[in-house]
Amino acid sequence: MISGIKWLALTLLLSSFALAQETVIYQFGAAGPNDGSFPNGGLVLDAAGNMYGTTVGGGSLGVGTVFELSPLNDGTWQESILYNFCPVGNPCQDGKEPSAGVIFDASGNLYGTTLYGGVNNGGTVFELSPPSQPGGSWTEQVLWSFPGANIDGLNPNGGLAIDAAGNLFGTTEGTVTEGAGLVFELSPGTNGWTESLPHIFCLNYPDCSDGAQPMAGVTIDKAGNLYGTTMFGGQPNKVGWGVTYELSPTESGWTETVLKVFTSETGGRTSAGITIDPVGNLYGGLSQGRPGSCGGYFRLLPFEEVQLSGGCSPGSDLVYSSAALFGSTGEGGTQSQGLVFKFTKKGNRVTQTTLYDFCQQANCADGSVPNGSPTLRNGQLYGATEQGGLYNLGVIYQIAE
Repeated sequence: MISGIKWLALTLLLSSFALAQETVIYQFGAAGPNDGSFPNGGLVLDAAGNMYGTTVGGGSLGVGTVFELSPLNDGTWQESILYNFCPVGNPCQDGKEPSAGVIFDASGNLYGTTLYGGVNNGGTVFELSPPSQPGGSWTEQVLWSFPGANIDGLNPNGGLAIDAAGNLFGTTEGTVTEGAGLVFELSPGTNGWTESLPHIFCLNYPDCSDGAQPMAGVTIDKAGNLYGTTMFGGQPNKVGWGVTYELSPTESGWTETVLKVFTSETGGRTSAGITIDPVGNLYGGLSQGRPGSCGGYFRLLPFEEVQLSGGCSPGSDLVYSSAALFGSTGEGGTQSQGLVFKFTKKGNRVTQTTLYDFCQQANCADGSVPNGSPTLRNGQLYGATEQGGLYNLGVIYQIAE
């Protein structure tokens, strides 16, 4: 049962504009022509404060990287390329163009997805294992190449989620033969990784009432239920504005429940995933449509939506803290290059505060078009912009909460 306070109430929204201090901690292109470019997705930090992420382009072969940023004693950050995709030739069997950020397991391995490449050029799920000795190289292993069967997914666009048993969950925006995207599970075993499919969307086309084309990954709650969104579907015989769905594990398999069908009146067609707060409230983004014609954010059960002030077309998941919800938009702001914001609640009023409005510096040296959800650590937000910076290849930024 989803419960909790009413957080996002459209009629009670106030807005304020108080730019925080932004610091660009890395400019892509600074390491030369083989540096990564166009950081894609969110960031993850380890216990020592090192930061990990992906770029969709650049690297020694031009089709993406996994990178690490390490803080130095003088306050600067040092970049290391952990992996350059496609050293094994066409069709880049190790993957190419990583489509989201990476996640950690309990042993310090990194997992992620690539939109293309793999044995069948339909994308991959990969693992990067740290070196056994300091200063050594990370090792990449492809856990799954799409499509791996006659009924399988194509092009994993969103990130991964991992459960306590080490199973990996994600989505693909397409399928090989039937349906319109799916949710997959990869499970480790003594003979390698095996794939199962908790749900295939739109198997009864043109009836896509259960949703179609998931662009974001899934979020796992404490009971092992999966939550996500789709870009399209939700209504029979129509393209639709997408849905928010829940997948629940049962003894006979997974059961889908459509929690919300989006319409032109509510807005929808989202590439943002679901955020869960400690009491079980679900939050997500509306990439297009009402409120405000260019999207906003919503809270489920009861459904409430909020129009963004200044920002437009949010594609990132919200980040929860006990004091606020944080997010970013790839469009909007005074320069139409995106912004970072927070929602706070006092009494019955919800206030949106713009923390940073990108492209305030000449030639957008401070970054433009934030991509992926920001990461919160010790009162600081860290994130990536897909464009801008001194080389127009994107930046990693830091903003005070």
